[in-house]
Amino acid sequence: MNHFSTFPFVRYCIVLICGILLYRFLPLLPIYFVLGAWVFISFLYAFLFIFRRKIKNQLLIGFVGSLFLILSAYEVSFLNDEMNYPQHYTHWSKEISHYEVIVDNLVEEKENSWKCTGEIRSVIVDNRILSTSGKILLYFDNHSVEKPRYGDIFFVKGKPQEISSPKNPEEFDYQQYMRNQNVGYQQYLRSENIEKVGNKPPEILINFALRINARVDSILTTFVEGKNQYGVANAMILGQRDDLSNDLMQAYSAAGAIHVLSVSGLHVGVIYAVLLWLLKSLKKKGKTGKIILFWLIFSILWSYAFITGLSSPVLRSTIMFSIFLFAEIYQKNKDAYNTTAFSAFCILLYNPNFIFNVGFQLSYLAVFGMIFFQPLLNPILVIDKNKNWIYRIADRIWKVTTVAVAAQIATLPVTIYYFHQFPNYFLFANPIVILLSSIVLMAGLGFAILANLLLLFDLISITNFLGQCLKYTILLLNETVLWFEYLPLSVTKFLWISTYEMWLMYALIFSLIALWKTRKYAWVWISCGFVGNLFFLNFHEKLQRNQQELCTILSTPKHSAITFVNGKNAIILANKGFLDSRKEIGFRVNNYWSSLGVRDTLKLDLLENYHSKNNVVNIRSQDSTAVISWNNKTFLWIGKNLKHKDFEAKNVSVDYLILANKSVKDLSQIIGKVQFEKLIIDASYTRWYADKLSNQAEEMGLKYVDLSRSGALKIKNNE
Repeated sequence: MNHFSTFPFVRYCIVLICGILLYRFLPLLPIYFVLGAWVFISFLYAFLFIFRRKIKNQLLIGFVGSLFLILSAYEVSFLNDEMNYPQHYTHWSKEISHYEVIVDNLVEEKENSWKCTGEIRSVIVDNRILSTSGKILLYFDNHSVEKPRYGDIFFVKGKPQEISSPKNPEEFDYQQYMRNQNVGYQQYLRSENIEKVGNKPPEILINFALRINARVDSILTTFVEGKNQYGVANAMILGQRDDLSNDLMQAYSAAGAIHVLSVSGLHVGVIYAVLLWLLKSLKKKGKTGKIILFWLIFSILWSYAFITGLSSPVLRSTIMFSIFLFAEIYQKNKDAYNTTAFSAFCILLYNPNFIFNVGFQLSYLAVFGMIFFQPLLNPILVIDKNKNWIYRIADRIWKVTTVAVAAQIATLPVTIYYFHQFPNYFLFANPIVILLSSIVLMAGLGFAILANLLLLFDLISITNFLGQCLKYTILLLNETVLWFEYLPLSVTKFLWISTYEMWLMYALIFSLIALWKTRKYAWVWISCGFVGNLFFLNFHEKLQRNQQELCTILSTPKHSAITFVNGKNAIILANKGFLDSRKEIGFRVNNYWSSLGVRDTLKLDLLENYHSKNNVVNIRSQDSTAVISWNNKTFLWIGKNLKHKDFEAKNVSVDYLILANKSVKDLSQIIGKVQFEKLIIDASYTRWYADKLSNQAEEMGLKYVDLSRSGALKIKNNE
């Protein structure tokens, strides 16, 4: 307890997080009750603190202080939730006919649209203009609308649509992800729905940052040749991953280096460490030297934040390392744990929702891992760096390796929990990738600055040469990553652990560390208990998975997909566009397969003509129509547009009739031709046709499921 008390901000941060979690799970507590309790606890804590020498009850003072922080965190979380404000547009979301919105962030380019967020400033409800607030996610059709700019003001016809919840089992919860950013609604806009009425950037600083971002992007576009090379430069320097191919991102993921492709704590940390090393001599030049050192590094860190357009991940990391910088230069008795916790405390007070951000969690876990585990790992191999330069290089490589391993240990359970895979060669890949990516980052930033100066004097040939140097440096990084991906068994996929198992893994890690440090026999039994618990859970899951037989008709907009799972084997039937898209399969299916313990998968195109029979399903597909037999159940999938014709087959009897791709636009085309127990309208249908068929099925008294509304349909063997 006395040891823990030396880290006050670690304790404060833990208590603050408890208050944030309290709001997340109990958001409906009467806010005036919470405010009244906060006022009472504040006065009580002030009284106890003032008379602490007379009361002499540290436990009581600590308890009341903790209550004060928990209630403060609840209040801050409530205030941060913009939907609680009475003028928020969502209070009239169903009655809105028109609204005025201003683009308030960086505009991203997607395949068929421009994506950005906007602030709704006013709405029209029942011919009344109401002043409002609140963010919305906007998609502008890029075939009919010019690229919006920060500060553009649009008058929009239509009402915002709520961002839908996940429609497939274990699918990434994009609704909650955007809700954490105070965005709950979205709208797709075409030229006929909008009218641009002006441009007035709401924030001068952000507008300035985005202009710098656009200028650097134009330089990279012009002078860094090659789609992948430009994509990596854009991702690492500016934080925009729009131009990265899915194959390259998968390669970085397999090497355990996907974090390299997004501006984050790693990038800010690299800049911070390099600058601190280059300018360390200033620290020895007294008070003046320290002031110059602080403001120089501080200015460069925040300049980088502006280059990225003040994106949230870099903003968090810049605040964190700014606090580290102050502690490094000015604190005599600095403590790494306290400094790290203080930075987290400040960031969470600024935005409590950051605690639910995966990047925030991984950043602080990695920093904690470096602080805690690296000093334990470093003495395992002692290298006398004073012998010669070879030993000095070896010592540096070993230290980088221990840093990478320390960060991996701290983030391992969370990484498996969120991403369901593990890069098997991370120990070898990470030191190399971190070194090369650091060179690329510093070279890229240097190039962005120098190119602006060189272009002022029309020195294009020199700028071209520097751009080529940066290009080949990135090419070396990409080829290194791809080489690791091509190695056999480069990544273990489809890993799945529950929240409880994740915490068990952390408990096991710390019990093993305690055993290593204390050499006490009690920790052997504690560690064995955690191992036994994990083993039992894993054994129980394997028994269940070996016996599972499951069919799931997925809800995939613009696509049609069905997956069958037998034990640890899975088959997915879908259209070619879905099967060829790593992004779609990764987003819609992979997490689900991971949760079921799938190891082997087979992909089959529903639109091809073939007959396939295996130990899971029997499929006969012809002319965009498929008959599927699975465990005494029969499915008829129709993917061909019948137009105004009737279904050609007669007297067909199946358990499930699946309609896809607007194949049937009126149920009269198939009624009497096909006998079925349940009608499935899959998500490839547009909303209008899906509603039409649903209404017809309702009138006819048919059992039906509209996948675009209800989500995926799971059918078990015994149903």
